[in-house]
Amino acid sequence: MRFSCQFCLYNSDHPFGLSLKVDSSAVTCSGCITHSEKHQNIWEDQQAYLCALIKSHLKQKRQYDCVVPVVGDAEDYFTLTQVLTLGLSPLVVSVNDYFRNDIGWHNLHQLITYFDLDSLIFHPDLRVYKELVRTSLRKYDHLLLPFLQLHTSYPVHIAYERKIPLIIWGQHQAIEQVGKFSHRDRVQMSRWSRKEHDLFNVDCDRLIGNGAQVKERELNYYQYPDITKLNKAGVIGIYLSNYLPWDPLAQNYQALAQGFKPQTHNGTFDIYERAGSSVYYGIHDLLKMKRVGYRKVSDHLTREIRHGRLTRAQGVDLQKQYQAQQVDIEAFFDWLDVTQSGRQWFIKHRLKDVAHLIGKEIKDSPAIPDSISSLLSGDAKPSREFILFGKGLHI
Repeated sequence: MRFSCQFCLYNSDHPFGLSLKVDSSAVTCSGCITHSEKHQNIWEDQQAYLCALIKSHLKQKRQYDCVVPVVGDAEDYFTLTQVLTLGLSPLVVSVNDYFRNDIGWHNLHQLITYFDLDSLIFHPDLRVYKELVRTSLRKYDHLLLPFLQLHTSYPVHIAYERKIPLIIWGQHQAIEQVGKFSHRDRVQMSRWSRKEHDLFNVDCDRLIGNGAQVKERELNYYQYPDITKLNKAGVIGIYLSNYLPWDPLAQNYQALAQGFKPQTHNGTFDIYERAGSSVYYGIHDLLKMKRVGYRKVSDHLTREIRHGRLTRAQGVDLQKQYQAQQVDIEAFFDWLDVTQSGRQWFIKHRLKDVAHLIGKEIKDSPAIPDSISSLLSGDAKPSREFILFGKGLHI
């Protein structure tokens, strides 16, 4: 039986494994229960623990104190601001997902130049990457799995190879969405959590064999490093959202003053998260709707309900309006080199349940309460999609 939380928009079918507390008065989800910790008197102890951990790494004599994985999101601006405030010297590491538009590349470049930091940007073999994307689509209705595999493993490889024992991530998504753990647990990065939450239990070995026509030796950075070696080297990864009362919308708004460029989408009000992606609110959002029954805007609305900027009734109404917006998927199929007959087959057989959402019609954006709109500024639209840099240079 499926249960729905009476306070947010999530139900027990959430892919991260939402649990629900049912009593005589209400049905409350684990995400809402964990979110209530943000209003509890725990953060002084959390930050004291963080400062002690950081101090132990500052004692080491090395060029970099930590690795900070980024994609160029507004969240990354906030994360780096906190890292530098803590007195750390970070190495910024990013993976090219080949889906950035001009806004996405601007935001990544601005991030690196504004903070004036050393950085590594990994450009994976485009042939291998596209082959993995095709297989991920065919087997799992997911096009971002290859990128997520790289994003959650390549920075760990770099930390190990360069003997930098600390990796600092922004938020722990499974905690922020479904309360998988308490903030008090101070959960650290692990291969299990990566597979369970970031990859939805799909390691890259499930994309080869009878799937993608690539050799295993071509997948080194897609695979998580050996745990024994990581433990011996003392490499750990922490999440800042365990040590600060994380509030994405308010935090991301601050990135505007640092040169971050937001992007408007017809599928959500959030102009910060994944601004600059050619697919995130396009075909990726459509596939999410097929897989789990809702689109990304539901995550955003639930977040704002919990932060008190939106009522649940308002959230339900906005969810209906945003989830009825159409998306254009033609540019993605062009990028993937899919023939016209191939894309027609995919729409007919794999997207039939969401085919009514495919198109170029743009409806008027729903009215957003002032409590949210006051934190939204800018209405940029991309001028070019799918801009490739590195291998397959296309400017």
